[in-house]
Amino acid sequence: MQRTTRFEYLKCPSGHGRLTSFFDFLREKDFVRPLTAAQIAELRQNVQTVNCSNCGGPVDLNNGSACGHCGSPLSMLDLKQAEAMVAQLRDADRGKGTVDPALPLELLRAKRDVEAVFSSLETENRWLRDVSSQDLVGAGLKMVARWLDRKA
Repeated sequence: MQRTTRFEYLKCPSGHGRLTSFFDFLREKDFVRPLTAAQIAELRQNVQTVNCSNCGGPVDLNNGSACGHCGSPLSMLDLKQAEAMVAQLRDADRGKGTVDPALPLELLRAKRDVEAVFSSLETENRWLRDVSSQDLVGAGLKMVARWLDRKA
């Protein structure tokens, strides 16, 4: 639940993240909100059927104010909320300084260091023996230990 708006997502049982439909993402960010009773009554006077924003199914306004297929309530895009979010992001971006001119050199140095460490993997017979005799994690841990010994 985000503020007064309910949304759903699927959570990875291994903890790798979550899957959210685009409509539920908009609900979570409060860009889409449920219609009030007065707004639903006004909509009933002017329109008989609308399509569900979540599943696309038809919603008969004479029989209810929620989708009969997925149960999602009628909602509307809140343009004022979207405008406020854009203004907030714009304000946050103004406070940032310039990019450090040394950043490209630092990134190149870090890349060179990483490539130097991993280049030894191709030439070391110990690495190949470790991988073939045990799992990849164990071989990786042994490689890190050997690398730390060399640096010490």
